[in-house]
Amino acid sequence: MTTPGLTAHTDTPAAVPADVAAAAAARDLGAHRESYPAKTVKVILFALGTLAVIFGALAVIMTVVTAGAAPGENQVGATPAIIMWAIALPSIGGFLWALLRSPAVSQQARRFQVHVFERGFVWVRRKGTEVYRWDDVQTLHAAITVVNNTGIVTTTYDYRIVCTDGRRTRLREVHTDMARFGPLLSAEVARAQLPKAMSFFDEGNPVAFGDFTITDDGVQTRRGKLLTWSEIGGVRLDAGHVSIADRAGKRISPQTLLGKIPNGYTFLLMMDTILGKLRAAQV
Repeated sequence: MTTPGLTAHTDTPAAVPADVAAAAAARDLGAHRESYPAKTVKVILFALGTLAVIFGALAVIMTVVTAGAAPGENQVGATPAIIMWAIALPSIGGFLWALLRSPAVSQQARRFQVHVFERGFVWVRRKGTEVYRWDDVQTLHAAITVVNNTGIVTTTYDYRIVCTDGRRTRLREVHTDMARFGPLLSAEVARAQLPKAMSFFDEGNPVAFGDFTITDDGVQTRRGKLLTWSEIGGVRLDAGHVSIADRAGKRISPQTLLGKIPNGYTFLLMMDTILGKLRAAQV
């Protein structure tokens, strides 16, 4: 099995802001590889804009109708227009607020990018510049959800990071291009964590990944069942669900969402590494 996301796309390195370069140098992140732009969330802008147009138009129409009515002709009075304006104004305000803060309009918002370097990344945010080394990451939950609603496919990304120094952060599709950065992040963190995990395992210690625990004898599932190395053929990844397969490719363990497994990509990479060593020893 090939671990997904272990081949990352890289662009020709471009110039990065001086403060980003300085922050990266201070943490020894190495050479710049690529940058991902801040995200304009078109769905949110479209939804707010649609509400603003609909309720704004209704408010105007009702205001005109109320103003043009003769005294005593309209028993309802101005109440409908007031209600519509009470809905329209927050919608219009919300749309303008989101638009003015979006990278499509705001020069400042366009600075909120993710800059990837050899040994980590710098995330420029509204609240400040944050620096993360791949080997800073203690736990990564990488949840990807694909929903097909009558042919309209939407994908959401929810990457939660806990660092060794206690810092926590969360990256989602509203922040940057997670379709590209997400796999790269998962792959680099897995590469950084694998040597430590293998060293711990080689000393005879079990290594737990949520519902799966890797031991000298095999893999123990959440139900306590031990799948021995002699019967394990690999790891299956079907529609975001992880399970253990036998040598014929048949599933022999319960399925678990990859996004619910702490350091799930490290688990996939570690399983590949151990199974590869076992196969090589049998040749």
